[in-house]
Amino acid sequence: MKAKNKFARIYFVRHGEAENKKHIIYGYLPVPLSPKGKTQSRKAGIFLKKQNIAAIFSSPQKRTQETAKIISQAVSKGKYRVQIDKNLRESEFGHLTQGMTRRRATEKFPKEMDVYKRNPAKMKAGETFAKMAERMFSAIQKGVKKFPGQNLVFVSHRDPIVAALLKMSNRSFNDLHKVKGICGTGSICEVWSVGKKLINKTYLVS
Repeated sequence: MKAKNKFARIYFVRHGEAENKKHIIYGYLPVPLSPKGKTQSRKAGIFLKKQNIAAIFSSPQKRTQETAKIISQAVSKGKYRVQIDKNLRESEFGHLTQGMTRRRATEKFPKEMDVYKRNPAKMKAGETFAKMAERMFSAIQKGVKKFPGQNLVFVSHRDPIVAALLKMSNRSFNDLHKVKGICGTGSICEVWSVGKKLINKTYLVS
């Protein structure tokens, strides 16, 4: 197979459950995994151990790095160094509202929260979902270029992962809150990389 058409499996992993007793939007805050989140991450690692993984990438946030390190331990007994890519980071809107409860965020940013809930395709606060999907694509393409034809893991956050999957599926970003049964904490979504083309293999049920 020619290099430009090399096939690889890409696994998006959402970080495990974070410790969040105050029920705040944690954005970029250094929130650690909860005991449940560590268990979820270990379960993801057990699955990925069988997938012939070559490298693990993570967003800069504490909860994703912790998840990625647990996965690395399962996949390679910790031999794989987790590679940080800022393009896998949490949404900029999450950064804008971090530290607030959803009620407080709605009081401070009523218009923005309404757009996020009802019409996310028009979301502009922080960043658009189109830009979010583009940076996720950039992270994948960078990883694929570095490890051509090899299976890779990218640990990120719900909105960036779903935005990327919607873009691959040619669906509207307004479906952000409509897809069901995917991207819970510790979940794994599969993508195929064929050359420069990315194909979503995760069924998005509305």
